[in-house]
Amino acid sequence: MTTPPASAPAPSAPLLDADAAHRHRTVTRRALDRPAPGRAAAGPLAAFVLTHPLAERTVAGLAAGHGPYSLVHLAQEIELHHPPRPGTPLDASAALDAVRVEAKGTRLVLTTTLTDRATGAEQARLTAHILLAGIRAAEPHGTLVPTASVRQEAPGDTVSRDLAIDREWIADYGHAAGDLNPVHLDPAAARAAGFADVIAHGMSLVALAVEEAAERYADGDVDRVRAIGARFARPVLPGEETTLDLTPSAAGDTVAFTVRSGGAAAVKGGWLRLGPGTGAGR
Repeated sequence: MTTPPASAPAPSAPLLDADAAHRHRTVTRRALDRPAPGRAAAGPLAAFVLTHPLAERTVAGLAAGHGPYSLVHLAQEIELHHPPRPGTPLDASAALDAVRVEAKGTRLVLTTTLTDRATGAEQARLTAHILLAGIRAAEPHGTLVPTASVRQEAPGDTVSRDLAIDREWIADYGHAAGDLNPVHLDPAAARAAGFADVIAHGMSLVALAVEEAAERYADGDVDRVRAIGARFARPVLPGEETTLDLTPSAAGDTVAFTVRSGGAAAVKGGWLRLGPGTGAGR
């Protein structure tokens, strides 16, 4: 496998569509038994949705010609400098920060950024840790740094929320987020990849944490969620008993979260950083 240039050219990112962003949040909130959001705030997951096509193309280009593989999303971090706004022209770029061959395949660290086309100012930076299982022919590149973590010296009380995750919701989320990987939609494809059934999108679980944390600790304003980190430990199958645990810091500026499913942690080491209130509400 030939390592591509460290940074890909910056193409135009898709324009943020207000209706699509609202649909994404509405579908997400359904698994929390919460109503559709009452305003058009897109939230931090919009940055992931906008950069996901470029990330997919970058990974596919890296793996081209090296046979079949399974993509395993190990961890994700998002740093949001400015909440995405509908209609703002943005450019996206991708940088391959690190490549390492491991026993199970090739591990990558991929950073994508969104910049304001008019000013050149960075709007969001996203770092994904990815395993290409089954591919072991890569040139080492860069250094794999650990994912960020947040330590709460004086955490508040933990609250738990049951999540309603079924096949219909997983499919609806995939269409709303533009992630149509067959392992999320087709039971046969999921079984061929080694799963018992279709699996929930890892970022759908993060989206649930964002929505619930915003409701409880940010006056319903998802634009106050300015940074996110999470590690994906195991898949979530439809119908499994799944729970979201949230623990705010004493200062109220961070929220730690875990998603548990089937008696084990599916998302662990999760954290959200909140910005100051805007008074905008939901």
